Amino acid sequence: MDSSLISDCAAHVLSIAENLSGDHDRAVAWLKESLATFDGKSALELIAEGRTDAVLRYLASIESGYVG
Repeated sequence: MDSSLISDCAAHVLSIAENLSGDHDRAVAWLKESLATFDGKSALELIAEGRTDAVLRYLASIESGYVG
């Protein structure tokens, strides 16, 4: 995946995570956290693998009150 596309995807995901958490620093930390749902991979790792859609669905599930 092209590095500029990864950056754009990460910025989009960060924006959504920031809106959900209400805190920029928490959202940045979340991007780097291992996520059990994704076998311990972080959102950034998933984005780099071209799986931004999976991260966006995960965030949508959090927003709706369901995680998983």
